[in-house]
Amino acid sequence: GHLHQPFNGQQQHQQMQMNQSPLQMQHQMQMPVMPPLNQQHPPMQQQQLFPPNGQTQPVGQFPPHQQMQMMNQQGPPPQVISPQHTQQIVAAASPATAVASAPTADGWTEHRSPQGIPYYFNTITNVSTYDRPASLSQHLQNGAAAGSATSSPTKASGTSAPATSWQTYTDQNTGKKYYSNGATVTWTRPPELGPDEPADNSASNKRSSASENESSKKKRKKGEKDDGCLYANKAEAVAAFKGLLLAKDIAPTTKWNDVVRICAEDARWEACNTIGERKQALAEYQTKRANELRDVKRQEKVRAKEAYQRLLTDILPTVKTFSPGSSRFMDVRDFLSKDDRFYAVDDETTREELFYEFVEEMRKREERNKRSKKREAKDAYLAFLKLREEDGKFTFASTWASFISSLGDEEKNDSRFIVSANMSESDRQLYFSDYVIELQNAEDEKRRRIRDARRRAEKAQRDAYREKLREFAKLGSIIPSTHWRSVEDKIASDPCYEPVLAQGRDVPMEIFNDFVDDWNEQYRRDRSTLSRLWESSKKEIKLDESTGVDFSKKLLDYSANSPDIYADIRRMSNNEPLSSIMLFFNELKANAGVNSANRRSSLLNDEDSSEDEGEIKEDGEEAE
Repeated sequence: GHLHQPFNGQQQHQQMQMNQSPLQMQHQMQMPVMPPLNQQHPPMQQQQLFPPNGQTQPVGQFPPHQQMQMMNQQGPPPQVISPQHTQQIVAAASPATAVASAPTADGWTEHRSPQGIPYYFNTITNVSTYDRPASLSQHLQNGAAAGSATSSPTKASGTSAPATSWQTYTDQNTGKKYYSNGATVTWTRPPELGPDEPADNSASNKRSSASENESSKKKRKKGEKDDGCLYANKAEAVAAFKGLLLAKDIAPTTKWNDVVRICAEDARWEACNTIGERKQALAEYQTKRANELRDVKRQEKVRAKEAYQRLLTDILPTVKTFSPGSSRFMDVRDFLSKDDRFYAVDDETTREELFYEFVEEMRKREERNKRSKKREAKDAYLAFLKLREEDGKFTFASTWASFISSLGDEEKNDSRFIVSANMSESDRQLYFSDYVIELQNAEDEKRRRIRDARRRAEKAQRDAYREKLREFAKLGSIIPSTHWRSVEDKIASDPCYEPVLAQGRDVPMEIFNDFVDDWNEQYRRDRSTLSRLWESSKKEIKLDESTGVDFSKKLLDYSANSPDIYADIRRMSNNEPLSSIMLFFNELKANAGVNSANRRSSLLNDEDSSEDEGEIKEDGEEAE
């Protein structure tokens, strides 16, 4: 999970790789290297001797539960150091640190740190702890003799070399020999040691070593069976087996046969009793390990991208020839490549893509900033116009020329009004025109609302005037044949007359004439029906003793046998403002009164004539 960056550019990084020794290159390829120490310190002691604060670490195997934590904290893998340097560091420690107690049956040994703090290490599970195990306490109480250290490099048998010159060592994991003179470690046999051993001796040594390994394996299995189970439960055993896989750095893609070859010699291999359990644990480990590596790789990519983007943020603004809208990647590559963060992203194509993404985002950000500044300038300009409107220098009828002429020198030089990088002359006039249009629209809306309110008020006044005409009609003051001049004075005395007169001198008369004409038209249509009905029923209906209501009821009773006429009579009785039946009744009554008066007048005239004639005859006188 650590981001590797070149120390001084890509060329220096490659030069450092070329200057490494063969053993260092093998270590970077994760080949096991055994440091030629007389005594190998347990992982906890090694960690104390070589702190992870940027110093080099010895080649050693840390306990499984500490490896991932060490890798995350320390950053890059530890560099290989010379055996002489390692021996000097160990020699500088206190004498107690190089002495370890004899291992117990379950593999526990006691050690002391350079500070004199005792701790305990299990050679089988590779677990370190500061708590004294119960088995070791019992072992020390019984006076067990101190043994050799938990693990040490095996000196190649049958090999001699000058005491102060080259020496031969064997890697326990691979069985391969390497050589050291105290200052250099190499896989190649130096010429000072003379020719290599005969092939038959090498083969016999290999067979001997294999037999010894087999024997030790059998003894270990036998000892495990005799000592009993080393793990409290199956989960602990599976955890120990997975710890072995992690300690051996088993990759998610490693095949089963390769896993067996790498891990079978370790005591933790027997933590799982069957092949099925081992394969199941291996599958779980590889799945989890693959996910962890994917997460690490993804995080590395994220950190690499972030470092590269910080580089672009720091460098690009300092390049005078850089322009977000026109610069290309190759134009600025030389400026970027001088920084180590440039190599955080390995692929050149990816660098170029990230560059253009960054430039595009920078261009969009600049456009947003430009729009924001322009919007702020516009808002300030409109606020300036608003103040001038409140002062009365600016109305909906103003033009640009009249507005400019109304401003003083101080107002013309106002920062909100003058032309700037964020507001041009055309922008000023455009904003002015838009503001004037808004004022005109507001004025039009105000006038429309006033006009609508006036229209509604005038309509209400005319409706009140018509209602007063209906009241006069119900009282009999107005009939369909009434003329305006005959009732003008009476209507003008009512309060509803003046508001209507204010709308126009002829408006009251026009409304009256419309009212009477509509009423008269309706009555003429109804009168023809009523006249026919009256002609057919006047022998049964008497007017002398009837009222308008009685007359209407008699007409309804008389027309009950004719549905159409009956419906018309009912409609006429409900007419507004006065029913057509009442009008017809009043007309009949009026005509009857006129006829009666005419008959009385005729009788009187006849009586006077007869009296004159009688006198002449009665006197028998002759006219003179």
